[in-house]
Amino acid sequence: MNFITNQCQSKNIKLAVHAGFCYGVKRAVETTKKLKLQNRDKEIYVLGELIHNADVINELNALGIKTVDELPENNCGGKICVIRSHGAPYNVLEDIKNKGFELVDLTCPDVKKVQDRAVQLSKEDYFVIILGKEEHPEVIAIMANAQKFASNKERVYVAKNLDALKNIENTIKKEPKIGIVIQTTQRIEYLKEVLDYLAPLSKELRVINTICASTSLRQNEARKLAKESDLMVVVGSKKSANTTHLAEILAPMCKTIHIEDDLELDNYKDLLQDAKNIGITAGASTPDYIINKVIAKLKSI
Repeated sequence: MNFITNQCQSKNIKLAVHAGFCYGVKRAVETTKKLKLQNRDKEIYVLGELIHNADVINELNALGIKTVDELPENNCGGKICVIRSHGAPYNVLEDIKNKGFELVDLTCPDVKKVQDRAVQLSKEDYFVIILGKEEHPEVIAIMANAQKFASNKERVYVAKNLDALKNIENTIKKEPKIGIVIQTTQRIEYLKEVLDYLAPLSKELRVINTICASTSLRQNEARKLAKESDLMVVVGSKKSANTTHLAEILAPMCKTIHIEDDLELDNYKDLLQDAKNIGITAGASTPDYIINKVIAKLKSI
């Protein structure tokens, strides 16, 4: 596996090739900007943050694209509402259409696949377990869409860790069919851990590995880079699930810092001074220009 290497005096700085925007995020950002260029006189709203990156949200705002948590109730005709890359529950999509908005759905195709698989499991009367964080917008949408087709809402359950599953062990033992999907940005280690736990308890266990290929590639590349590094620098929003998982994976392997931008490097001057081989990776919602600023600052140390 190749890395982008920058040699700077006594430091060897390597950037993971698959760092920064994934195709789903790139598609969402570029399409939203293009929408504004093509509809200069129309108000464009994004329901929730398009991606988890404050710089990108500020850039969209400067273009006149409004990020909102709630949509206006009146006079919505002729306005555009964008669904972010994490997706949205079915009832939210219906509400947007009913209010008269032009709907532009930029749900990541990989996230849409998880929604479809969870719905399929619900329709086939599986007890559906979603492996992920209940408060994450991607998981909220997956859960809502699966619940729509479940015999009752309690037959769709979100487990953020193994302890959450152990809390419903009695239910799992009673269920004839258990179906598993996983948040696209989760760690493969978590999925393996869950399978080891559920296999002896389940009468029928159907597992659909919905971790996206970009996430797997990014995580595997970061692991390899960490083996060659004294220090790993993970760049991206603290709200980004895939970025925080990168930091979690790397921390046991070598010294790891998670920063949102180059300014945060000032908090780790001693650590950076001592490191000879520095590896850099970045989350799927981190723009290239932020990564480049981090590299430039590392070179200046």
